[in-house]
Amino acid sequence: MISNEIFKTETLRDLIYFPLLFNVIGILSIGLLYAISPESTVGSRQFDLIIYSLVFITEWLLAFIVIRRLRRQVVSLKGFIMPRKEFRWMPALLVFVSLNALFTAYMLYSLIPIPSMGDLSPPQLLFFLVLSPITAGFVEELIWRGYFTEKLLAKGYNERKTIIFSSVSFAFIHGFFIPDKLIVTFLFGIIAGIYYIRERNLLVLMGTHLTVDIIAFALKIFA
Repeated sequence: MISNEIFKTETLRDLIYFPLLFNVIGILSIGLLYAISPESTVGSRQFDLIIYSLVFITEWLLAFIVIRRLRRQVVSLKGFIMPRKEFRWMPALLVFVSLNALFTAYMLYSLIPIPSMGDLSPPQLLFFLVLSPITAGFVEELIWRGYFTEKLLAKGYNERKTIIFSSVSFAFIHGFFIPDKLIVTFLFGIIAGIYYIRERNLLVLMGTHLTVDIIAFALKIFA
């Protein structure tokens, strides 16, 4: 059992700083891309490769920071990720189906004005269909569902505020300027947060998130 005392040593500023870092890097990279290659457009292959590569690097940087903090407090990554309650099939199935249905519906809606990413090389397909989903599933659930949830609860926030605060922060890592995506990722965070609070099972959420991203990228690539 992991004591909540270990999470009281850190402030809550990371709920703001982590999404801010994503957006600053995104804005700077988009500006640089347009300066170097003005013909690049949102949804183009070059645009997506650069943006998602930077997201990939940023997420692993944040994962390194969080894992280092856990180790500093003598908490192993395995011990933090492993379920802390008895596994139940029904809640796991419900969260898997609901999150995949939510994001698949959103992707089908959002793909209408966005062109397919087209023909990608095998390394590019490996990145989008394997490496990027694994990264998002592992890092985002580790930080926003696991780490931040435990921090907020340890500081005395009730479960409702904990879920809302972590979900807002999670939504903003996906961009400040896309209202529909903010709403969908906020709802994603709410559903995943409720599941984590009740079941304390990050592995299910990581697997679900991984599947969500594989489907999302597949739709964007092959649609």
